[in-house]
Amino acid sequence: MSREAQVRFYEGLGARLPGATHRNIYVRNRRAGERVMSSVTRLLTTKLKLRVNSEKSAVARPWERKFLGFSFTNHKQPKRRLAPKAVARFKERVRELTRRTRGIRLARRVHELAEYLRGWIGYFGRCQTPSALEGGPFEVLF
Repeated sequence: MSREAQVRFYEGLGARLPGATHRNIYVRNRRAGERVMSSVTRLLTTKLKLRVNSEKSAVARPWERKFLGFSFTNHKQPKRRLAPKAVARFKERVRELTRRTRGIRLARRVHELAEYLRGWIGYFGRCQTPSALEGGPFEVLF
């Protein structure tokens, strides 16, 4: 798993596709990634009549891309890790929920924060790099 061809296409065209409309295709090298990207793009545009979003689609290393809030480590045996943007969004949301100027009771604030944290851990708790969750704002969660 050395390269990733990530294809994203516009969702508002009325096309019915099973599951998510974002796909990752893993190939061994850049040349194969470019070849697969062009053939998949051609298939999507000619047969399925979809527009491929070329700004979001790329051929890159898996650890350079993120997918649904996760990324991969650059090791011989890759592991799922949290994408940096997911961590930044988490911190921003916790700051927003715990802000003192919100004008709500403390009990409600704690309830909303606990609800958000349960959902976040339910989704991102399957991260294979627990060191990313140690320390900082994540210390409270584990």
